[in-house]
Amino acid sequence: MSQREARELALLRHQLREHLLAQDARAAAAPLSRLLEVAHGDRELAAEYERWAFRFELLAA
Repeated sequence: MSQREARELALLRHQLREHLLAQDARAAAAPLSRLLEVAHGDRELAAEYERWAFRFELLAA
């Protein structure tokens, strides 16, 4: 993983944490979809996406 990719992942995680703390599932849609794109082909990142998506599904329910 390049330094640029690592920074982007850190930013996505930060955004997701902020949206989770604000309990704003709608605002999390953009960083979640970008995480899914970045996770393509990487099992660990795909699992992380699933965990984040599950958290926001619970908030939306």
